[in-house]
Amino acid sequence: MKTAAQLSQSIERFQRVFWNKQSDGRPPIGVVNTDIYLPVKYLRRPFPRQHVEPQDLRTETVMTDYEFAFAQRPVSCDDWIPFAAPWRAIPWLEAWCGCPVRFSSGSLAPDPICDSLEALAAAPLPAREEWFTCLRQQTELLAASAPPDCWISPTILRGPSDVLAALRGLTNFLCDLHDAPGIIAQAAGRIHQLLIRAIDQHFSVVKPKHGGYGHIFGYWAPGPTIALQEDALGLCHPNLYRDLFMHHTAEAVRHLGPCVVYHTHSTGFQHFRQVLRIPGLAGLQMTIEANGPPLADLLPVFREILEQSRLLLFLDHRFEELSALLPHLPREGLYLAIPASRLPSEAAFLQFAKTHWPADV
Repeated sequence: MKTAAQLSQSIERFQRVFWNKQSDGRPPIGVVNTDIYLPVKYLRRPFPRQHVEPQDLRTETVMTDYEFAFAQRPVSCDDWIPFAAPWRAIPWLEAWCGCPVRFSSGSLAPDPICDSLEALAAAPLPAREEWFTCLRQQTELLAASAPPDCWISPTILRGPSDVLAALRGLTNFLCDLHDAPGIIAQAAGRIHQLLIRAIDQHFSVVKPKHGGYGHIFGYWAPGPTIALQEDALGLCHPNLYRDLFMHHTAEAVRHLGPCVVYHTHSTGFQHFRQVLRIPGLAGLQMTIEANGPPLADLLPVFREILEQSRLLLFLDHRFEELSALLPHLPREGLYLAIPASRLPSEAAFLQFAKTHWPADV
């Protein structure tokens, strides 16, 4: 458990260096157990059937994020903000739109339900309101029992393109973008309104703690925050995001305020310049993948992002390339999330910070 003094110091660092983009001090650095991004591991025992229903989500069935990863952390002097969120293994918006939630030993996934464009155009969205009710109940339970050093974060709420890829299947969705952009645009608008409802529901339950909010990426924000995403578009030309989905991102930012970030992967971020044009967007989060470009090749992209906005960098891979990158990367507006396997102890964390920011540890 992080102490009140540790939390206060980290919050001040997030406010000063990340949000205010001041050059005084090192950037915030979070050390993360990467198993939190495999939340199916939170299961206490397997489900008894192939498809999961809202009534299956019980405390005796699934651990919380805090139980699984944060109650006994080996590193507490970092800046990671512990969180709990409604179980992120559930594809919440997809289930709310009617996709069955299929369980297997390694993951939960939504099954497609629209076998034609006509079926998509006629689909009731939402289709299963009980999943929305379950989401609220899960949020209320977490908020009522949060430990002192734990913030309640929004769960993963995927964007309209990702939900459409679930409803139609990815291959069909990619063909639909070419064959029927009008139908896709109409369905995307309906899904976007569900996303806004889910965000509003979360912040009707969750109130600020220590002056702000937490998120599953381990950061603190001075206002309501969420990471929006359109991962399915990582396979597409950036103009498809610009023409069909960008205005939904912009509307979500206007609706929620100046602490909204946008999630990308190093294997599919080619629409980042369009994203950066969204007024009021707080920044871009990028997860570094093993099969993506080397960090040296990404340096111009990182610098361009930091010149215009903020960058949340999750070094899921390529940590060994980070030391050569950091001298060339501005600290203002930067947040680093580093796997615990790379910084397994407080001594290792402090040495890393001292090596790169010797005057600011």
